[in-house]
Amino acid sequence: MTLPFVMKAVLALYFLATLLFLTFLISRRHALSVMSVGVTALGFLGHTVLLISEVAASGALPVATLDQALAFVSWALVLVFLAVELRYRLHVLGSFVLPLSFLLLLPAGMRSAAVPDGATPVLLSSVWLGIHIVCSLLGFVAFAVAFIIGLMYLIQHHLLKTKRFNLLYEQLPSLNLLDEMNQATILLGFPLLTIGMLAGAVWGAGQGHGGIWSGSPKQVLTVVTWLFYLVILHGRMNFGWRAKRAASLALIGFIVVGVTFLYAFL
Repeated sequence: MTLPFVMKAVLALYFLATLLFLTFLISRRHALSVMSVGVTALGFLGHTVLLISEVAASGALPVATLDQALAFVSWALVLVFLAVELRYRLHVLGSFVLPLSFLLLLPAGMRSAAVPDGATPVLLSSVWLGIHIVCSLLGFVAFAVAFIIGLMYLIQHHLLKTKRFNLLYEQLPSLNLLDEMNQATILLGFPLLTIGMLAGAVWGAGQGHGGIWSGSPKQVLTVVTWLFYLVILHGRMNFGWRAKRAASLALIGFIVVGVTFLYAFL
């Protein structure tokens, strides 16, 4: 990627923020929460500079390779965290988001993920392909947040059930708030996945890949993922599935999404 020094600085800041957030998770020191958010914001600023430089160089969002796509997801996750932090002051969310964002950005920082010179930016080759990639990535981000929120819900539920009212219990938000956030992120991710899936099918048909439905493993995995989250939403809205079940399914769903995401770049 361009600006290798900035990339290393962003990785260092995300790693430092991870350490600060994890330390905050097991302590009551308010200064740590303020410091960790500040370090995260500084890292996010550098990450944004990297994205803007890539767009300026290629004329399109840098998501042509797996490393670039992971870097974009990492950036979007931090953006979501900062937005939630601004709205709810939910510092503890950073203890879960920053480690994941750091790990997602790490491959791009270890090797160049730039598009080869002379290559056509993937998002400029077709409008439908651009819609497919952007919506699919944003849907992946929403499901990643649902995974994190679901994990926090299950931890808090376990602490309540076992009556372990420790520091972690005090840091985590209420089960009701976590349940609402989990449902909201899935409700956001599902239409994004739907649009991305349909746009990909239209693009594939235009490229002569066997029409709208070619039966490729990638399409099958995408449909399975779509059906999985449809079942979650249907169960919650029509069968009154409890929040614990929905949180557990959000964890499983993210694994399915992750497999589909990685297969798309193979």
